[in-house]
Amino acid sequence: MRMYRPIESNSADSENKVPVDNLLQKLHKNWEHYQLAVTAEDNRNSTAAKKPLIVIVCVSGGSDSVALLHLLERQRTLLNLEPHLLHFNHQLRSEAVQEQDFVRSLADQYEIPFHHKIAKHLKSGQPALQESAREWRIEESRKLLKHLGGGRIATGHQADDQLETLLLKLLRGTHISNLQGMQWTNEDFIRPLLNCKKTELQEYLKTNQLTWLEDTSNHSTAYLRNRVRLELIPLLEELTRQGLHSRINDLSEQSRLLREFLDSNYKNWQQNHKNPATNFQDVLPVKVLEQANDLLQQEILHNFITARTGQALSYRKLQNIFAQLRTGNNLWEMHLSQEWIIRKSGKDLCLLQNQQQ
Repeated sequence: MRMYRPIESNSADSENKVPVDNLLQKLHKNWEHYQLAVTAEDNRNSTAAKKPLIVIVCVSGGSDSVALLHLLERQRTLLNLEPHLLHFNHQLRSEAVQEQDFVRSLADQYEIPFHHKIAKHLKSGQPALQESAREWRIEESRKLLKHLGGGRIATGHQADDQLETLLLKLLRGTHISNLQGMQWTNEDFIRPLLNCKKTELQEYLKTNQLTWLEDTSNHSTAYLRNRVRLELIPLLEELTRQGLHSRINDLSEQSRLLREFLDSNYKNWQQNHKNPATNFQDVLPVKVLEQANDLLQQEILHNFITARTGQALSYRKLQNIFAQLRTGNNLWEMHLSQEWIIRKSGKDLCLLQNQQQ
């Protein structure tokens, strides 16, 4: 059974720790540098008087989200915030009620509005449970934000989560231009702690004599993300002499620059080949494709397929299509999935729905 336990701080543990003010300064710097408070409404009404920014703080009860809540509360006046606390009860464990009561007590302590959402559709063991839960949280967060009149939704994702996300992408496979983690801002969502390590946040909580809930299931190796955290990352940290974070961050930044380069070149290619008589939605002339360099050809063909089909395309499948093109045959077809086929007919590539599924 997944047991949660309150972690009480010990004042002796605060010796030789990073000063509390450092973390507050880091949060404030992140807030300003990444413009976490800037919303679409701000851009439309740049001259309007600034009202307090509504920030929904998503709090599970774990150390990351509790630290985020406390940090934002400490800077509430300075950042001109109107915080609201949102908790999600997935009803998947017996401890869910305890967690909800604990988080509600935090809202009472800070005298901020408490909101909670209860999942009635999630069942232990159901297919794609984690993804379904994530989509539910996003949907409910946005509904609440709209009800409150707009603002931001803050989550406690931190540097270790970022590292795990990037390593999981490597393990599962992704194009090098997409080897990036979570963004500081993503539509309504903000992640103010992405450059803060979990150890920093927990030391901050201990120094301030704050309690959080510890999920002992995080130590189970039954889940891939946990194995990455508990087994792979410590090994890589040892092999890189504690340089893993900086090296992965460097790789992510290079990936981001490559993605910007590809997006820019693809946009220019689209502009140069705008022709009312040509519809690249269903048909892509091979001659037009071959005029681009190899890297841009991959981007063009990938976008051509995914935009029309709405389906992901693996790099291996993309390479197989190019291998078939290099044969010089003018008539062939390849199944992209059960629903879609790509066909070369003469000088064109065509996308067709599979009528025999």
